[in-house]
Amino acid sequence: MRKAVITSIILILLNGFSFVNINQNNTMRDLYQYKIIEAGSIQPTGWIKEQLKRDLVEGYIGRYDEVNKTVNHNVFINQNRISKRRFGIRKEWWSGEHEGYWKDAVIRMAFLTANKDYIEKSEHWINELKNVTKDKNYIGIYDDCETDGCRFNHKRGNGELWTTSRILMAILAYYEYTHDKEALEMAEGAAKLIMQKYKDDNYFAVKERGGGVSHGIGFFENLEYLYRITGNQEYLNFSVKLYHDFNKGRMRDEDLATMQLLDDELFEGHGAHIAEGLFVPEYIASIDDNVKFTNAADRVIEKLNRHLTPGGAMRCDEWIKGREGTADERYEYCGIAEMISPLNKMISFTGDFDLADKIETMTFNAGQGARFPVLSALSYLTSDNRIQINHRELIKRESYDAAHVAAACCALNGARLMPYYVEGMWMKKADENGIVAVLFGPGELKTTINNMEVEITEETNYPFSDEILFTITPLKPVKFTLIIRKPYACDNIDINIPSNSKVSQTDNIIRIDKIWESGDQVNVKFNFDIKEVSQKASKTVKKEGAYFKRGPLVYALPFDYIKKRVKEHLNSGFYRYKITAVDSTKWNYTLNPEDEFKYVADTEKSDLHPWDEPVVKLKGTLRDKKNNKQNVELVPMGNTIFRRVTFSATGK
Repeated sequence: MRKAVITSIILILLNGFSFVNINQNNTMRDLYQYKIIEAGSIQPTGWIKEQLKRDLVEGYIGRYDEVNKTVNHNVFINQNRISKRRFGIRKEWWSGEHEGYWKDAVIRMAFLTANKDYIEKSEHWINELKNVTKDKNYIGIYDDCETDGCRFNHKRGNGELWTTSRILMAILAYYEYTHDKEALEMAEGAAKLIMQKYKDDNYFAVKERGGGVSHGIGFFENLEYLYRITGNQEYLNFSVKLYHDFNKGRMRDEDLATMQLLDDELFEGHGAHIAEGLFVPEYIASIDDNVKFTNAADRVIEKLNRHLTPGGAMRCDEWIKGREGTADERYEYCGIAEMISPLNKMISFTGDFDLADKIETMTFNAGQGARFPVLSALSYLTSDNRIQINHRELIKRESYDAAHVAAACCALNGARLMPYYVEGMWMKKADENGIVAVLFGPGELKTTINNMEVEITEETNYPFSDEILFTITPLKPVKFTLIIRKPYACDNIDINIPSNSKVSQTDNIIRIDKIWESGDQVNVKFNFDIKEVSQKASKTVKKEGAYFKRGPLVYALPFDYIKKRVKEHLNSGFYRYKITAVDSTKWNYTLNPEDEFKYVADTEKSDLHPWDEPVVKLKGTLRDKKNNKQNVELVPMGNTIFRRVTFSATGK
């Protein structure tokens, strides 16, 4: 092995619309710079696999049909819904959304953890859908009748495209895990039926005050997924047509329409809508190079950055309202989980690895900090700085719960966070002659590169460790490029590489070219610094403040709490909780320029359960109300319920 030390690295960051018929000679490399690898090729190990196993078996997700009746209506089998006809207090399409979320989560988790019982359950679900859809190709929730409100016949609000899009994500994942061609044919049949039905009509032209129609932006995710699997240009053609319709629509949520993106206003609408469709402008700009599409796509991340909290989430207490992100702004769990897949896609289109920093920050901080270590409950609405939970709210969105009164969407999406993180851990170069380590964590990759079977293991406890060991095992020696992302403007990276390697770098990647042989290893160590990040004044931060981040982890001052079960759901063993802070004495501690912190790793704590108890800390001092130094320990935000992330700064 020879060693290279990389230091002082700085990360850098027409008129009218067009409807194009994509040239059949275009190839995937025209759309993608990097390709998301099919589900099943990446298997988590270490703490990620352990969390997925516990969530599936010990948490609520594997038994959600015992927790909340919303997933028990079997709406894709019964197909008996009429649009704008409520079921109790719920809109008719909510159960379709929930059932799609649930099955997508369980299918992915079952295969990622090799759980035979849940794999069999997944197979049963898919076979049920095959039996129902084989004659008419329809995979949806609506009745096959002739009146207003029936399938493909909606004059008012509906969830036609949205509900289908959620179950198609589950079906397509199942296909990639099993290579069941009938599952793919079923998904293609359903997608092509929608394409045929709306060939000459604008689905988004329906005027409604609710969000069902604008949720139809989720269907773009299916179209991209199907194109990635099949290479069929029809899916790209219809994507551009559908976005043209979206731009002319009359929906409630239009923040991702081209003209809205081009204006200077920040995002205003429903956060989950924006999260799930975040990739669409970039996707369309990658297909059609109309300058307006390109300029609009460029504004998406520019606007998103203004709304991000220190923990990486997009602020939205349902609605974004044009407000900028701070440690005191609330955010919805759906907005976290639904954004991972779109950001993965945006990386694949653009090669912008700064987006991977966003995914990791959001996943490891806001995402883990709004749930229990085992997914038995989570918080629908959360903030980074938090010393109390509003348990009096009628729909109890701040409560830790397995089935919120407001809706089941966030509880279900909590189980989709890590499967979609795993999806983005590795990507292939579009020309198929290289592989990229995009999101870091323990795992194994099995794929083909330059027509050769290759296995790569990634041994690490990242983000709780700076060190990663990659072991490359090709079936036979093969030449390809291994690319490793440089995270978080890290300017001090140690790398050990095999002899006869050619190493180069840019601002955001390390590139290693070699004829790889079985057992070759690459060891990388990111020597992250503790960064003090400024934040402007907010509700609990006077004047200006700062928070601490090291690598992907944001650190917080934790507060002890009492947790009490207040409601059990359907005798399931899963609950709503009332949680109160025990002592808030340190809540008003402030930060002085003289205060310093030191990074400390606790080697005695469990590497497999790092969210149960902190395995890393920052030790240092803060100031009490008399400006006296007080010794404190900051822990990863994901280890906390009550915490202060951003501190008011004094003495400047």
